[in-house]
Amino acid sequence: MKFTLAIELAALCLMAQSCVLPVAPVPNANQLHLVWNDEFMGSELDASKWMTRQKDLMHGKSLILESCTTLNGKGHAVLMTRLTNDAGSEIESGMIATQGIQEWQYGLFEARVQFESAPGHHGAFWLQSRDYGIVKDDLTASGAELDVIEYFGRHDSLSHNIHWNAYDSSDKQHIGSGSFALPDSAGHPDEGFHVYSMHWTPEEYVFYTDGIETWRTTTAVSHHPGYIILSVLASKWEAKHIDPALFPDSMVVDWVRVYQ
Repeated sequence: MKFTLAIELAALCLMAQSCVLPVAPVPNANQLHLVWNDEFMGSELDASKWMTRQKDLMHGKSLILESCTTLNGKGHAVLMTRLTNDAGSEIESGMIATQGIQEWQYGLFEARVQFESAPGHHGAFWLQSRDYGIVKDDLTASGAELDVIEYFGRHDSLSHNIHWNAYDSSDKQHIGSGSFALPDSAGHPDEGFHVYSMHWTPEEYVFYTDGIETWRTTTAVSHHPGYIILSVLASKWEAKHIDPALFPDSMVVDWVRVYQ
């Protein structure tokens, strides 16, 4: 009876989203509250939470299409990447964001993701300042791009990255963790789900993979609100590694959560 009650209470707790605890063991985690999340239930992407970023535009070598992001009915968002022909002359990809809908300044950002397998493109969970690039060469004015996690299609190619100053800036800056792999016992990023986290405070960024700290830095801490982006993209240098036989491919996201 007690066991049944515990299951019912746990189910109610999850439905209410009021007591979902973070995976990352951040300081004072008991003082954090879940302020936003998407568990990707239902049959369609929640338009009150997400938009298709750069819809029908090219991002690098990828044409971003709304149809490349779907829900699979199992509680997952699927960001597909596909080729329009066997020669791979055009790559169609999914990219969604909370841009113009919701943004946050500081907090713990987590997503449970199974990355794509094929080389030649990379999946990412990241945040972007809405002011990024408006004023060039000035972190204070524009904020930063915060790449919670990027995966480049090789088992040892996970990385955390911070970029600041505009994309076309003469003084574009970057700092990153460098490439790393999951522990052998954890499998590979494209073979199962893993939780990627970033704790962003006014003083630093701390990154976690499956609850284990994997990088931290006090460099280029942004004090601008940022919106979340989920994407599968290919740049010009990545596209040359495309193998048409390995497409379509997909990045699958189980959930995204924000704590403050």
